[in-house]
Amino acid sequence: MADILLREEDLKFASTMVHTLNTILLTSTELFQLRNQLKDLRTLESQDLFCCLYRSWCHNPVTTVSLCFLTQNYRHAYDLIQKFGDLEVTVDFLTEVDKLVQLIECPIFTYLRLQLLDVKNNPYLIKALYGLLMLLPQSSAFQLLSHRLQCVPNPELLQTEDSLKAAPKSQKTDSASIDYAELLQHFEKVQKKHLEVRHQRSGRGDHLDRRVVL
Repeated sequence: MADILLREEDLKFASTMVHTLNTILLTSTELFQLRNQLKDLRTLESQDLFCCLYRSWCHNPVTTVSLCFLTQNYRHAYDLIQKFGDLEVTVDFLTEVDKLVQLIECPIFTYLRLQLLDVKNNPYLIKALYGLLMLLPQSSAFQLLSHRLQCVPNPELLQTEDSLKAAPKSQKTDSASIDYAELLQHFEKVQKKHLEVRHQRSGRGDHLDRRVVL
């Protein structure tokens, strides 16, 4: 279905479908094995699956970030959130960010919350979550995420002899077969199309309003 949606010309429909499929992917008990397969991206098959889903998921910016959270691509999630400043932020967009924050508190993302304990090895996860926090207005979701980030410990307090000896690791090792720069360009291209279609619809609406007045 993700492959079919790549060829969908109705962008609003594609965005809605991607949102629905993403909800099923993240919450359905039947897809537990598939989520585990995507979580580590250790095999070429799982990497190809991620790239296929990603290209369709680009129809919806927030679901694209949630896919990166699921696959532990925290640096890329942070890069995507940085691009949100160039997008048209609507009420629907903020509502989806709100829902993503709610999902982060669900059992599906338990591993992500536990990774917040390892501050030194997951800096981009923390930066991505702070990025979401800065996007949100002062709301219940803002308070929820703010309280979660307040629980992130001081890394100095967590140092042990083993951690001092271990070589520092800035982030999860990128999968060699995935070109993240190209995926980011694809995301920008798809979102540019969405913006053009929204403005065209808005222009037609204004034209109809003027005809009614006349």
